Amino acid sequence: MKILSLMKVADIFTVGNLCCGIVSILLAIDGFYDLSALLLFLAVVFDVLDGKVAGLLHQKNLFGKQIDSMSDLVSFGVAPALLFYAMGSPGVLGIAVALFFVACGMLRLARYNVSEGAGFEGVPITVNGVLFPILFLLFGSFPQSLNYWPLVFLIQGFLMISTFKIARIF
Repeated sequence: MKILSLMKVADIFTVGNLCCGIVSILLAIDGFYDLSALLLFLAVVFDVLDGKVAGLLHQKNLFGKQIDSMSDLVSFGVAPALLFYAMGSPGVLGIAVALFFVACGMLRLARYNVSEGAGFEGVPITVNGVLFPILFLLFGSFPQSLNYWPLVFLIQGFLMISTFKIARIF
């Protein structure tokens, strides 16, 4: 159980983020789209808390950075794409766009993990944990808005892998 010696208090929040992403996926598969979208937002809360706790307790380390990125890919890449798929069975083109989005999220996180800069390069993947619950709320009033999700996935994909610099907010 040497892995437990690598874990810090902040990493518990990272695991919370991951659990939210996984349960969001499972709920989307079972048709509970509202709870699935809510868990995307809750994953953001855990993601923010893990960074805050790591900073306050001086627990920032490479292990934490790696597990944070893996959790973020599930919660803010795979989960929104699967929510979209479950809500609308988007066909081959929609699936291709969702795959592009997830791949861009992975690439953005990998670039972040090997960078040593103080800011973000490209839009952080965590933004999707706020964006897609908002889009889901919009879907409740305007079901046809789901037709525009592929465009949002494309734009977000390109923004995540873009090279413009963004200052850290959290």
